[in-house]
Amino acid sequence: MDAGAWSCGMVAGLIHDIPTCKELIDRIMKEAEDIITNRLAGMLSGKVPA
Repeated sequence: MDAGAWSCGMVAGLIHDIPTCKELIDRIMKEAEDIITNRLAGMLSGKVPA
C-alpha cells in the first residue's frame, strides 16, 4: 500500500512474508502432514507430543 492508513493490531508483527496462494496452500498442507505424522508416531509409541 503506497498511501493511506491501515488499522492493525499486534498480529501484524507475526506476518513475515506474503506468499502466493499456491505457496500458502503448500505450506498449510506440509504443516498438517507433519502434525499428523508426529501425532501418529506418538500414539503408536504411547507418547503424544505436545
